[in-house]
Amino acid sequence: MRSYSMTPPMPTSTIATPPLPGRSQITLKIVTQRNANPKLTNRLLEIATTAFSDDQTFSWRYPTRHEYPAHHRHMFWRYLGNELLDPTVWVVVAYLEDNGVEVPVGYSTWQRRGPGTEEAVKGRDSLLQKSERNLFALHERLNNFLFPNPSAYKPAIELMAQVFEETENLVKQMPQFENHLHLNILAVDPAYQRRGIGEALVRWGVSKSTKEGLPCALEASRAGKKVYTKCGFEEIQICDGLHPTPEKPWQEGMHCREEGCQFGVGSFMIFEPPSLHLQ
Repeated sequence: MRSYSMTPPMPTSTIATPPLPGRSQITLKIVTQRNANPKLTNRLLEIATTAFSDDQTFSWRYPTRHEYPAHHRHMFWRYLGNELLDPTVWVVVAYLEDNGVEVPVGYSTWQRRGPGTEEAVKGRDSLLQKSERNLFALHERLNNFLFPNPSAYKPAIELMAQVFEETENLVKQMPQFENHLHLNILAVDPAYQRRGIGEALVRWGVSKSTKEGLPCALEASRAGKKVYTKCGFEEIQICDGLHPTPEKPWQEGMHCREEGCQFGVGSFMIFEPPSLHLQ
C-alpha cells in the first residue's frame, strides 16, 4: 500500500465546533492533496477499514474481505486518493485532543454535483492537480487489472452500483436539486464513537449547504439514519438493491429471495436549506 503525499503541506482550513456537554471540542479540518501526508492518510484508511469492518453491504459485496486485508484497505485508498485530488470533493477530517495531541478520529467526504459545479470549484483545481488526477486514475486502472480484488462478489457490487445510479437519477429529477452536495462517505473510529463526531461531520455539510443555498443528498444505513435525521435530513426513499420486489424479480447478486428482508437496507435522504423555500 503506497501512501499519499504529493506536495509540501499547505495551510489547513480549520473549524472548531462548540463542545457538547461532557464532551471534548471537535476540530474539523479540510484536507486536500496539498496538505495530506502518509501518516494522516494511513490513519484515515485505518478509520475507514475499522468503521466498516462489519458493515452489512460490504460483507455481502466482499464476503471474504477479512482474508484479503490489503485488498480491502486498497479499496478505501482508491476512494480517498480520488477524492483528495478531486476539486469537487471536500474531505473533512475530525480531530480530538488526546494528551495534548490532536488525533484524527473520523472523516467525511462531500461532493458538489450538477452542471454548475465546474465553474463553482475551478479555484480548487490546477494543471498540476489535473495531471496528478490522470496519473492516479491510470495507476488504479492498471492495478485493478493486474491485481483484482479476490474477495469481490461482482453481481452484488453491480446491484449496489445500480442503486446509487437510481438515487442519483432521482435527485436530478427533483426541483432545485440540479446542483447539490452529496455525502460520499462518513467514517468514525469505533473507539471514539458516541462523542458527537459523526454529527459534527454531518453538520459541516449542512452548514455549507445552508451557506451556499444548495440542498444535500445521501444514502444512509439503518444505523446512520438517526444522526442524519437529527441534523435535519428527511428520508424520501428506501435504498434496497439486494432483495427482490414485484418490479425487480430475483437475480444473481441479491442477498436472499425474501421480499422485505432488512439485510443491508438503507435510506435515501435529503436536506433542503431554508433559503430554498423562500425562492
